[in-house]
Amino acid sequence: MTSLAQNFLNPNNKPLVIGDFTIRQDDEGRYCLNDLHKASGDDKKHFPAYFLRNQQTKDLIAEIELSNVNGSDSERYENLHIAVKVIKGGSDKQGTYVVKELVYAYAMWISPKFHLMVIRAYDSLVMEWLLNGKQTISPEQAGILYNIVHTRAKGNKNLIVNRTGFVGDFFI
Repeated sequence: MTSLAQNFLNPNNKPLVIGDFTIRQDDEGRYCLNDLHKASGDDKKHFPAYFLRNQQTKDLIAEIELSNVNGSDSERYENLHIAVKVIKGGSDKQGTYVVKELVYAYAMWISPKFHLMVIRAYDSLVMEWLLNGKQTISPEQAGILYNIVHTRAKGNKNLIVNRTGFVGDFFI
């Protein structure tokens, strides 16, 4: 399955497109660094593993994960604190997936030109959502909301969805 088809199968995952490349997302809304690498020109010196080994990148990952954990008023939510996820196994989802902040950092690490391309592509995606009336939440936000509701309900499905279609204070 092509990455474009994969993104369109899930209506919450509007694809980020940079040039001729569609950037895949995982189920939690992280973006595929391998796709970004191809979009940047596929230069071996910009391989995602080199970026992730960089001390400044490691520090940024730690800060992102720490701020995600400390930013919540409850126990840790599953997948919220994971800034980098590697999927192995030869499937069409294989790759290294990162949160949006690391997408920007990776693009900046490659070059100012590519950094600007990524910023403009993401801004274009957000504007398209707004202009087309698709003012829905992002996959990252949906994952966060699901985890908050699920954690607070502590598995009690009667608390998650009641007869009126409300989830706590949220209408579904």
